Amino acid sequence: MRYIIIIISSYYLFTVWSGREVKTVDNTYKAETLDVIALGPPNYQLYEYMKVYSRQYDIPFEYALNCAREETGYRGKLDFRYTPFIDKLRKSYADAYGPLQVQIPTANDMWSNRTITEDMLSYDIKLNVITSFRYKRFLYDIYNDWAKVYSVYNQGWKGKDNINDYAKKITGFSNS
Repeated sequence: MRYIIIIISSYYLFTVWSGREVKTVDNTYKAETLDVIALGPPNYQLYEYMKVYSRQYDIPFEYALNCAREETGYRGKLDFRYTPFIDKLRKSYADAYGPLQVQIPTANDMWSNRTITEDMLSYDIKLNVITSFRYKRFLYDIYNDWAKVYSVYNQGWKGKDNINDYAKKITGFSNS
C-alpha cells in the first residue's frame, strides 16, 4: 500500500511541477470509474477529495478540514489512525453517515437523479464529500455566510438564527 501512495504522490508532484494540470473533477459522479485517489487509505482519500471538491464548490478548504475534524476526529492527510468505517464514526446519533456526517434525506435532496443509501454515504468517501459540499454550497447560496452554513449543517434550519459553537469552531466566527 505504501508503494501505491508513493507512486500516486510522485505522479501528482510530476504533473504539478511540470505545469500540467490534473483534471480530476467533472460535473457527474460515477462510482464505477477508476479513481486513483480511491486507491489510497481513507485518510488520504478524504484529504484529496476535500481538496479537489472544495475548489469546485468554492468552499474554504480550512473549513472542510475543520468540519471533518469536528464530525469524525479527522486530523489530516497523515492521520493513519483515522478509521471512518467503524460504527461509532460511520453513523452519528442523528443518523448522519460517513466522514462528513450527511443525513440520508439531505443526500437524496442533493442527488435528484439517484437514491442514496446508508452504505453509499458510509463507505464511499468521494460520494460523502461531494454530497456534503453540494449541500454547503446550496446553504451558502442562501445565506452568504459560512458561520450560518455550518450552524444549519449542524443543527438543521434552526441554525440560521442561532450560530452555535460547532459553527464557531469551524469558521473562527466571533461576535466581537
